[in-house]
Amino acid sequence: MAIVITGANGKLGSLIMKQLLKKVSADQIIACVRQPEKVEEYMKQGIQVRFCDYDKPETLDQSFAGASKLLLISSSNTDDTIRLRQHAHVIEAAKKATVEHLLFTSFAFPGKGSISPTHLYLATEHAILTTGIPYTFLRNALYTDFVGVLGLDAAIAVGELSVYPGNWKFNTVTRHDLALGIAAVLSESGHENKTYELTAPHYWTFHDLSGSSV
Repeated sequence: MAIVITGANGKLGSLIMKQLLKKVSADQIIACVRQPEKVEEYMKQGIQVRFCDYDKPETLDQSFAGASKLLLISSSNTDDTIRLRQHAHVIEAAKKATVEHLLFTSFAFPGKGSISPTHLYLATEHAILTTGIPYTFLRNALYTDFVGVLGLDAAIAVGELSVYPGNWKFNTVTRHDLALGIAAVLSESGHENKTYELTAPHYWTFHDLSGSSV
């Protein structure tokens, strides 16, 4: 069995790799990255490293060769048109490589909010379904560390957190917790043709974040 991880040296990918190594041997894992020279530690651990670039379809066929399971970690490009094209390249290469099981890090609660990327994830899920390859959709909640863009350090210093008006509610999960769940799915059998909502049991608000009473 060969488990191929795309974006294996990204923030989420590297955490998944760490957890996966606790469950399967290194020689069963293939790390696909854009800059192989930056993941020397993987090679030292006995992990096979392959060059993989979503924008270069010619690199993907060989990268996915021999894959029993392929985890497509969604592109981080800010242009949804480019991201969808990149995902399509990976899906097409997975078909050519006769990948046995295709897993995709999708987005939780698709179609239930106004966040535009949900349409991208639904389109990618649909494209995967049309291949006929056994799939698993790992619908991740928003990363908890998004709060870093809110200027929390400055808010703590002055004692005031300024936010946009509205009844904002967030369901978030840490990348570490997502990695634990995804590594478990990758290392086990019986997850084909299933969708998992990897979310928190409840939402939180800006009042919760600031410590204020509601």
